[in-house]
Formats: sequence, structure tokens, C-alpha cells
Amino acid sequence: MGGIAKKDCPYCKTKDVAFTAVEEWKNRKAEARGLFICGACHEGVIWEWWGGSQPTQVSGFVNSWGISLGRQWPEADLGDAPEDTPLTVANFFRQGTSSLDGGNFDAAGMMFRKCLEGATKILDENLASKKLVKRIDELAEAGKLTTDLTCWAHEVRLGGNDAAHDDEPFTLEEAQDLRNFIESFLRYAFTLPTAVKRRAKPSEPVD
Repeated sequence: MGGIAKKDCPYCKTKDVAFTAVEEWKNRKAEARGLFICGACHEGVIWEWWGGSQPTQVSGFVNSWGISLGRQWPEADLGDAPEDTPLTVANFFRQGTSSLDGGNFDAAGMMFRKCLEGATKILDENLASKKLVKRIDELAEAGKLTTDLTCWAHEVRLGGNDAAHDDEPFTLEEAQDLRNFIESFLRYAFTLPTAVKRRAKPSEPVD
């Protein structure tokens, strides 16, 4: 039985869960690494560590033995929206992700729908007064949404409606699906077009 570290799991999202050290080694740069197993989902996370003792050779909490943990792999998901997402929309996305990670699945579904509301209004301000279903269809007709983007948008719209109005509680899987749909929507609606525009700009002349 190895030492224990209490951390948030990047896989199952359990907060302050006990991780048990099962293996340690040093890389080619002689930097110490340790594999820890989540007590909730049993997935493995690697942490860099330093200190006078080895994580697998101690009992109890590793920090009580002078062992410190640094970077981790995989990194914790901070819930940030894709790059170049407008600020207000990114804030809605972050709130949805926070609700999802906290187990508030109905709230997550509603926030991801609100994220879609904001995003589609930015894509065409002239359609802002229209209902979301009509706005999505008119964006598609105008060529501002591809077939995939239109399908993802409707998935988020319908899922958000269910989260707000359905008597049955929204599930983890349903909330995760909505997160994936809206994340893909934002990446294709904002991140990729902005990246293309950056590459299209002529490079600055060299003195």
C-alpha cells in the first residue's frame, strides 16, 4: 500500500479524492515521476514529485513525509472554452462545465444552451431577436453554419430544453454529450475561422 495524495480527478471529476501511489521512476533527466490510482474511478494519474521519501514506500498522506507533487499528466481540465470564443460565451461555457463537474447536470444543460444562444447571436446580430430554432436554421440557410454545425446546434438546443423543462433529471451522459457538442460548435464557429484569418494576414516586413 503506497502513500496517499488527495486531489481532484481529471477523469471522473471527483473532488478531493484519495489517490494511491503504485509506482515511481525517474526519466532521462533524472526527474522523479509517480503513478497514482484514483480511489473513485481507478484511473491512473502521473505526478512529478520530490522529497526525501518515495511515494510507494510510505503510508498515509505523502505530504506528511515531506513529499511534494508538481505537474500532472493528464492535466486537469479547467473548463475553458476553445480559443477565440467570445468572452461572454466563454463565460457561459465555463459555468456549464463547472456545473457538470459539480454534478449539477440540469444546470449544466441549461448553461450550454445559453452558450449556444450567445454564440448564434454573435454569428449574426440581425437574427438576435428570433427564436433559437429559427436563428439556427437561418444561419444554416445563409451558409454561416455547415451541416454538422447545424446538427450540433440543434442537439444543444433540444438538450438544453430538456434540462430546463423535463420532469426527469438530466443525466451525466446527457450533460457530457451537450458539452462535447457545444465545444465542437465553438471550435468550428470561432477558433478555426480566426486561425485562418491570422494565417491569411501578410507577414510583417523584416528590417
